[in-house]
Amino acid sequence: MIVDIRTYTLHPGQLGAFFKLYGEEGYAVQTKHLGQPLGYYFIDIGPQNRVVHLWGYADIAERARKRAAMESDPAWNAYRAKTGGLYQRQENKIMRRTPFYPAKMGAPSGFGIIDYRTYTAHPGKLGAFLGVYESDALPLQVKHLGNCQGWFMSDIGPLNEVVHMWGYADLNDRQARRNAMQADPAWGVYLPKGTSLLLNMENAILRPAPFWKPAA
Repeated sequence: MIVDIRTYTLHPGQLGAFFKLYGEEGYAVQTKHLGQPLGYYFIDIGPQNRVVHLWGYADIAERARKRAAMESDPAWNAYRAKTGGLYQRQENKIMRRTPFYPAKMGAPSGFGIIDYRTYTAHPGKLGAFLGVYESDALPLQVKHLGNCQGWFMSDIGPLNEVVHMWGYADLNDRQARRNAMQADPAWGVYLPKGTSLLLNMENAILRPAPFWKPAA
């Protein structure tokens, strides 16, 4: 499976207009051709005026076939013609599931917020990081954080990246779970092993877009 992660930055003040237009005209035609997204969110805490949406495909050939069908649909082109002035920037990257995802990682969806984390490994160190993370950190994060919503590694686009997503009821739930994890002595043992392999770490708090309802 591959995942097309798309990040759109709207001009200031245009996020509401985009959601209204896409919810009324774009969402139905896009899901007709691509199927339901793995997630459709907006950034609440982090870079503003951004939406993040994830689409799953069996492989790059299926992605090309489905997107070609969508782009030949007059309804999609009519919608897209209305959106050009809303965007400041559009980006995407193709990622693959890491070997350890999916697994028994908690409830599949239905959370108020998502902690969306992007880590960049030092060149040549991505495999080592994934190995150390799987053996030392993953069991602890599943124990304390639960509810992993995705764990992906870069394939096409920025290299040496991983994206992982964790669902929480709200910010208080997130803080309580992360406090428990950080108090675990085993987490302190893992940290210097894992972070020494990383070049950069960043995160954002996402909320579901108003037209997208994650499964409970």
